[in-house]
Amino acid sequence: MIYFFYGTDTEKASKKANVTVSSSLKKHQDATLIKIGEEELSEGRISDLIGGQALFYNKYLVYFHRAFDNKVSKELILKNIKDIGKSENIFVFAEGKMDKSSLAKIEKVSEKVEEFIKPERTLTKKEALAQKGEKIDFFEFADALGRRDKKSLWVLYQDALAEQVPAEEVHGIFFWQIKSMLLAKKSSSPMEANMKPYPYQKAKEYGRNYNKEGELESLALKLVSMYHEAHRGNIDFFVALERFVLEL
Repeated sequence: MIYFFYGTDTEKASKKANVTVSSSLKKHQDATLIKIGEEELSEGRISDLIGGQALFYNKYLVYFHRAFDNKVSKELILKNIKDIGKSENIFVFAEGKMDKSSLAKIEKVSEKVEEFIKPERTLTKKEALAQKGEKIDFFEFADALGRRDKKSLWVLYQDALAEQVPAEEVHGIFFWQIKSMLLAKKSSSPMEANMKPYPYQKAKEYGRNYNKEGELESLALKLVSMYHEAHRGNIDFFVALERFVLEL
């Protein structure tokens, strides 16, 4: 007899298996409890568990906990799964995520099979960026600059410093956004600006936040000058970028 509990929520699967073991022991007080973890099983050991009985007791109650984490044990259990299901002994499993092929074999011979799924946790922004191999959100930076949101931009810049993002990368975002706003401002259509419609419209709207005559041109020149001066060693690149943010 097999009771099989599995899934990505291994904690709940284990709890359900423990409850089943306790309940079975109450019903079969003369049974001998055998616990098996990730250790490697042998053919002889499996045979003993299927057909054996304790010297002075009627049944074995075999509790497998993450036995499928061991490849050899998994193969032996699946190979003998029909005999395990027919055994007079009781087998309780607490396992992790299962593949469909193995699960299909188990379901055919089990008294009960139950899956426990762990709800997917929403990744933090930092975790999501890390999954993509990035440290900062390019568009969040660019949008804050476009909105002329000095406070948000300064916070993002501090995050970039903490993540040790190269100054060149931050500078590149700033220059790209200023350039986009300039192109949108000086053109009458996305085609003329050589931009796609959505980025063009966005840059056009952001450009209105820099409405002083020659302001965008001045910021672009400042960024170009900053880049060269920093690479000549005349200024600290990070300090210059922070000053750029604070002077917006």
